[in-house]
Amino acid sequence: MSVKVISINAFGGPEELHVETVELPLAGAGQVLVAVEACGVGLVDVLLRKGVIPGLSPVGFVPGVEVAGTVTGGAAEWIGKRVFAKVNNGGYATQVVADVTSIAEIPDALSSADAVALGINALVAHFSLLRGHYGKGEQILVRGAGGGIGTMTVQLAMVNGARVTAATSSPEKRAMLSALGVQHFDNGDQEYDLIIDAVAGNDVASFLHRLKPNGRYVLNGVAGGFPLPDFAMPLVTLFQKSLAISFLSLHAVADNQLMTAIAAIFALAVQGKITAVIDNVYPLSAAADAHKRLESGRVFGKIVLKV
Repeated sequence: MSVKVISINAFGGPEELHVETVELPLAGAGQVLVAVEACGVGLVDVLLRKGVIPGLSPVGFVPGVEVAGTVTGGAAEWIGKRVFAKVNNGGYATQVVADVTSIAEIPDALSSADAVALGINALVAHFSLLRGHYGKGEQILVRGAGGGIGTMTVQLAMVNGARVTAATSSPEKRAMLSALGVQHFDNGDQEYDLIIDAVAGNDVASFLHRLKPNGRYVLNGVAGGFPLPDFAMPLVTLFQKSLAISFLSLHAVADNQLMTAIAAIFALAVQGKITAVIDNVYPLSAAADAHKRLESGRVFGKIVLKV
């Protein structure tokens, strides 16, 4: 039996993404085989496709780090269940093998597309807020609030009682964020207890200046490019404010913590407290178009590939 995948043969643009047919992967001990129904498209996939992340060979590499689908083989107790799976790569496929430690059951009330729209983005948002030691009533700025991570960060912060301000340059995204319940937008002058930043780029230092005393800054993405080499100098020049900066990668979070968190996130969605925000859904074969859309800068929420 064969499986369709989206692979690359050379690092480069979206045109390097091609449909290929490979042999069906086999689930080993402690693993499951998932018939994929939806997979998430994220910035990490773009970085991998471009070869920005070192140590990867492009030939035959299959992007994709999150999928949702039905277990068809492997660990018997999971067969027939619909699951969300976090994988290291290989998600752009019709069948994926995942470790049982990295899957979580999807509630009946959530579609597979909703599961991946929440997925990695909501996990990054959740653990970024924890890393920032946010408190009820604190003022939080979310940079890139209209992106996949940003839309989840504003929602999770508001659910937990924070006063959220969104930073976005797009009037259209402001309107859509307002529909999610965001009431405050950054005017360039306010100071904050915590800044959650998925953008980075050249402006990190200027935002560090806008932290209150004992303020915290969590960098969890580089949608706007890598920060300048001296971006952290305000931590020294503003020494008396006792500022702190940290970085968040899910690679540093244990699988059991990730799966416990995603189960709680799915529960919040079922309860109507947060919403899966989907920008666009593409067929698996149109992965190149999905990447073009993601790199356009016009995305609000998550792009999903449907199998």
